[in-house]
Amino acid sequence: FCHRDAGGAGSPLERMRLKRVILAVASGAILAVAGVSAAQTSGAHFTKNGFPACTDVGTQLTCTAEVAGLGNETVLAVVNASGTATGVFCLAPGSGNPSPGQNPAVDVDTSGSQEITNIKNGRARVNVSTADPTVTPEDAGCQNNNWGVLVSDVEFTDYTLTISQGGVTLFTCTGSFSPASTDGQTSTPTCTSA
Repeated sequence: FCHRDAGGAGSPLERMRLKRVILAVASGAILAVAGVSAAQTSGAHFTKNGFPACTDVGTQLTCTAEVAGLGNETVLAVVNASGTATGVFCLAPGSGNPSPGQNPAVDVDTSGSQEITNIKNGRARVNVSTADPTVTPEDAGCQNNNWGVLVSDVEFTDYTLTISQGGVTLFTCTGSFSPASTDGQTSTPTCTSA
């Protein structure tokens, strides 16, 4: 007379236990993989010599930084800046000859962005600049809208640098120049992490 253990290797009970173990291991692996991206970006920080700095380079503001502790998703850096366009000239239609505008100083807002796709060893270098500001012939005080406008300099006052990865904001940095910036002047912003 043979007696088979109800909990033996081929029994329904044993197969159910095995399924539960496999399910638990698989679920843990899925959660671990899903958490990798969040865990990598939650440790994002500026490197020792990579804290943001923003410099007036004439008609643009350029911000640099180096971030470590990143995942592999694209990093987006956006800079928005306000200031005053100075040395505004009106360009005559056809000839392009410059003449001073009636409004030699015009308030401007400008921005720029940089996408960084080549994350190396969890690090990314930020080097983002605002676009040259747009000043209309009317704002410059030109004779009419057929004239062009040339801006020779921008004196920046305030700016914001935002660094994000995978749609998640990592850092928001704000800074200012007081008095307004001069060419070559650098400002160190105050940054908060999300």
